Amino acid sequence: MLPKVSNTTEFLSQIRALVVLIVAILTIGALSSVIIFGETPTGALALTVTTLAGAGKANSGSVDPALGTWGLIMKFFGAFIIWFALWTTFGLAIEGKFGEYYKEVKETKHIRALRGHYIVCGAGRVGKPIGDRLKNSGEEVVFIEKDKETIAKLKEQGYYVIESEALDEDVLIKAGISNAIGIAVAIGDDGKNLLAVLTAKELNTNLKVAARISDSKLIPKFKKAGANYIILPEAIGGTKLADALRGYIDEDHIFVNE
Repeated sequence: MLPKVSNTTEFLSQIRALVVLIVAILTIGALSSVIIFGETPTGALALTVTTLAGAGKANSGSVDPALGTWGLIMKFFGAFIIWFALWTTFGLAIEGKFGEYYKEVKETKHIRALRGHYIVCGAGRVGKPIGDRLKNSGEEVVFIEKDKETIAKLKEQGYYVIESEALDEDVLIKAGISNAIGIAVAIGDDGKNLLAVLTAKELNTNLKVAARISDSKLIPKFKKAGANYIILPEAIGGTKLADALRGYIDEDHIFVNE
């Protein structure tokens, strides 16, 4: 399955498709007019543009059959471009992509300006409390999360969020890894967490790295990858519960996330 893309990526891909289509048609039109009619490159491009716009000698009544046929074909492509542009613009407007794109670009600028912040990969049962603890301590936090519902809740709470399923180099750079103090890798997949630790340390050797793992056998690998702190939530939870049963913890609730 392909990684989920952010609103910015989706928006730009549709705009890029429109630009590529326009450039392709202009190129085909110019090259064909050079080959068929012997136009110069500049003249060929001008002829193509004027024809697509419904003007020029290819649209006049007194043209030779070849030029007239070529003009009809180019006008067909011109109509298709207009239709595609309108369809793309209408679709983006209906889906609110323009507003989403603006908000995401603005948030990206804010993230780039951050210094001394923390990155949290995953906003699940482990990642979210990490972010809350840091935020409540006055720290700036950037989450990397894939679930749209979770992302919406995080943004309502004032967090910076990057929507991505991947934890590759580009995503970490977008999260400001080079200017961050630390990163907490808290996804429920040891393989992805290990790769994220390796990538993070390559991008910022001074970074403090905390990693969540499920299999204690992987501790040596995570240490070798550069993790400074390695946590097994289930093991710690079990130990705390055992201590509570034996009377070593007074609180009724070991941890409450309000």
